[in-house]
Amino acid sequence: MTQSESLSQQTEPVLYRTSVHRAALLGPAMLLIVGGVSVRARPVAALVMIGLAVLWGVFSIYNLRASEFALTATKLTIRIGFPFKRFYEFPYSKITGVDFHQPALGMMLNFGKVIIVQSNGKAIVFRLVAKPNDFITRLRQQLVSFRQQNDPDAAGAAT
Repeated sequence: MTQSESLSQQTEPVLYRTSVHRAALLGPAMLLIVGGVSVRARPVAALVMIGLAVLWGVFSIYNLRASEFALTATKLTIRIGFPFKRFYEFPYSKITGVDFHQPALGMMLNFGKVIIVQSNGKAIVFRLVAKPNDFITRLRQQLVSFRQQNDPDAAGAAT
């Protein structure tokens, strides 16, 4: 059971969940390949690169396992980062806009940036989110249903 699930189960169930994409492992993999290719030319530098790649890979794997983006009926909770963990909790009443951006590689592998705009005008960006299109679609649906439940007159006038 994940941390946000255990926190959320006390009050409400998680409706949708995604995490950081496995593309976070591309950096360590490339460093490992470069280190492996350069072993004959510069063995000490290559071993340092390989060691750094393994260490970076271990941190990336732990980050993949520990990070999640969870939608409930009233809030968005985000747990991300390793070794410096960050926990965000956004009530839907404080979110004014959401969007995502996928570069070309992100479209092929299905990852991208998610942008969340708060009511105070501050935008928070999360990189390498898996399935950003599905996540933003579900989040927009939850925002609309939350606003309809809390202010049905304003939601009806907006449509």
